[in-house]
Amino acid sequence: MRRFDILRGTPDERKFNGALARRLMYIGVPMGLQFSITAIGSIMLQSANNALGTACVAAFTAAMRIKMFFMCPLESLGIAMATYTGQNYGAGKPERIWMGVKVSALMMIIYWAFTFCVLMLGARTFALLFVEASELEILKDTELFLHISVSFFPVLGLLCILRYTIQGAGYTNLAMLSGVSEMIARVLVSLYAVPAFGYLAVCFGDPTAWIAAVLFLVPAFIFVYRRLLRMRREQRI
Repeated sequence: MRRFDILRGTPDERKFNGALARRLMYIGVPMGLQFSITAIGSIMLQSANNALGTACVAAFTAAMRIKMFFMCPLESLGIAMATYTGQNYGAGKPERIWMGVKVSALMMIIYWAFTFCVLMLGARTFALLFVEASELEILKDTELFLHISVSFFPVLGLLCILRYTIQGAGYTNLAMLSGVSEMIARVLVSLYAVPAFGYLAVCFGDPTAWIAAVLFLVPAFIFVYRRLLRMRREQRI
């Protein structure tokens, strides 16, 4: 406070700024709705799985805990891209955003290769943290869920990177719509695939949602990135 003038607020800066509040609401509300919408699809999928019996419920619960643990670095890459994108967008260097996406994708693939080996070989060992060794059916179902999920981690990684990049650029409505795509995919799997194919369809529920979101996010990112480049060229002119 003593050494840096920029840290000392002025009376005008302490006044409520309606325009700034609207801007923050425009960015923040869609982000909150996105997580809510995604959660609705997850609830539908879990509800459909509950109808398959206690063994499937136990396997699904154990597998989800393990999967969420291994998903954390992918989410962290996405969050890092949101900050990185916001910084470069503010600095007027949109071309660096594409560089960040490529580097993040490379790190994601390296992490996925490691995780793929770990879960393909050790899924049952991790399942023993939550399931008794005598519960062979539950262990088998847990292992199946993890093997299918980790095979689609590159899709999930790309989803996290692109979604948070778009959010960092301020286009949170597009990020929210990707959540709608996820929800629709999970609902369709829950209503139609699970009754027909049982637990196997539950295992493909999340990967199907990830694919649906990425199919939306790839053109959305291209649109956002081209728009940022166009805005940059216009500023230079």
